Amino acid sequence: MDVLSFLQKKSYTLVFDIGSATVGVAIAVYSKGTPINILFTHRELIQYKDAQGAVALGSYLAHAIERAGSKALDALGALGDRDISYSLYAFIHAPWAHTHAQHIERNLQNEVPITRELLQQFMAKKMPRLKTQGRTQLERHVTKIALNGYTTADPYGKKAENIAITALESDVSDIIHNSISDAFQNTFPNHRVNLDSFLFVATHLREFFENSGTYALMDIGGEYTSLSVIRDDTITASTWAGFGTEYLIRSLLTGEKTDRQSVVSELVMYIDNTCTPSQCRKIETALVSIEQEWIKAFGDACANLSKHSRIPTKVYVSVDKRYGKWFKTVIEKIDFANFTITGKPLEAQILTLDRAKKSIKYKEGVKQDTVLALGVLFVDK
Repeated sequence: MDVLSFLQKKSYTLVFDIGSATVGVAIAVYSKGTPINILFTHRELIQYKDAQGAVALGSYLAHAIERAGSKALDALGALGDRDISYSLYAFIHAPWAHTHAQHIERNLQNEVPITRELLQQFMAKKMPRLKTQGRTQLERHVTKIALNGYTTADPYGKKAENIAITALESDVSDIIHNSISDAFQNTFPNHRVNLDSFLFVATHLREFFENSGTYALMDIGGEYTSLSVIRDDTITASTWAGFGTEYLIRSLLTGEKTDRQSVVSELVMYIDNTCTPSQCRKIETALVSIEQEWIKAFGDACANLSKHSRIPTKVYVSVDKRYGKWFKTVIEKIDFANFTITGKPLEAQILTLDRAKKSIKYKEGVKQDTVLALGVLFVDK
């Protein structure tokens, strides 16, 4: 055996983020006791066309996954390692994935020792995995187990006469699920991809939410925004609206301005207040109507959510950091106090990498991507 080549062999992890407008991918290396090393990040736009049927949408999504995957494979090949091995994880956002929590409780006749078999039988009977027509279920995750009213991380061997279990379930339409699976199989033959929802990832990274017991999570993608209420690491209510960062860009892609990259650059300068006065006035004028569209979309989402749950005042916002300031400003200046628990306006806080600085190290020149970093950190858990 070539001992030197064995010692140099590394196992890489490719983490995909499947959003409503882009597919992102990161290459990470995990070593116990050291920061996670992110060697590569990249995002591909989902190139939507006129057809909007499920099959067409699935094909657009698949093409973006394949393009992002090909770029990741090229980056892996450029690392120069021999016999490269890697694993695949992918996290799916709304509207592709629907995530909700289920809660079951049972009073036993007597106090009995809790075993794995007892809990499995309890879940199989009270929380059966039902096949919804046209939908594929992702893996179910137990998020909380309470014995006699007290939450425990290690229930086995303890005695109880009351059991309560909360689980998080996600599903994807069969057509979209098949498109995603086929795209990964085409790009990474003989490699299994672990699929999960972004909301499950987020609720397991409590440190990014200041270990808050109750908060709202707003996940702003390119085309859609989801809004969820989280209590004790469990989603109690969720909804989504058809509005995202691409709406800002499209509002400026009119007339003589057809170069997407230059429009993005001008928009970012406006948000950062580094544009010239004349540039700022033009962009501000163009954004007036789009701001009203966002207020309506967000307001409708809040109204829909408040039918099931009052919204916590603190809202954490997952969004491309380039546009975060604009959304934060608009969210906080709207008076949606009638939808909140406290009766006070919402307080928006943009999710950042600040809490992960000691946990993640980027290769020089690699673009930092907050949402991909969340996925990378989740895999390490």
